[in-house]
Amino acid sequence: MSDIHPASNLDEVRKYFDSRAQGWDDRQHPEEGEVMRILKEGGVKGKVLDVACGTGVMIPFYFKAGVGEVVGIDLSPKMIEVAERKFSSDRRAKFLVGDAVQSGLEEKFDSIVVFNAWPHFIHPLKAISAFAKLLRPSGRLVIAHDKGREQLNRIHAGGAPFVSSPLPPAKDLAGSMSGWLQIKFEADEEGMYEVAGKKIA
Repeated sequence: MSDIHPASNLDEVRKYFDSRAQGWDDRQHPEEGEVMRILKEGGVKGKVLDVACGTGVMIPFYFKAGVGEVVGIDLSPKMIEVAERKFSSDRRAKFLVGDAVQSGLEEKFDSIVVFNAWPHFIHPLKAISAFAKLLRPSGRLVIAHDKGREQLNRIHAGGAPFVSSPLPPAKDLAGSMSGWLQIKFEADEEGMYEVAGKKIA
């Protein structure tokens, strides 16, 4: 889509999401069946890094799917403030403010999930490479949306045109991921988008 394009720097993305942190949950209504399918098809388990976690919308779904521990990371301090308030009593979840692509994290993860956030990454190949390095052997990287590609691109054109890239066809994203990961699942449907890759040991 010619009417949306990526941010030129991370500050633009951070400011955009900081300004939307209050009331974010009122606008986010993932359908449980779709999300649980995404996690199942992606093989999400164990210790999860939730990239661009926002206010922690995905946290209850991870735990329902049997995940043991989640680390959420987001550029937006305001989003993380909300997430920390929501899950302050749950020791299974912790949150970090920062750029997941250059996080400096030393711990490894069984699964890394980027849910409803991929178009906001300025350098997608750099992100895939960084995330692959954070995976344990046979770990999974899952990039997914609970909306179809065309619908998502229309939403971003109307509401986030200057901090979004068009979501590529799933087969193209799978091709980009294949240099680091073995593709295990790919879907480019009207109501769901997902590419899941397994780390090549």
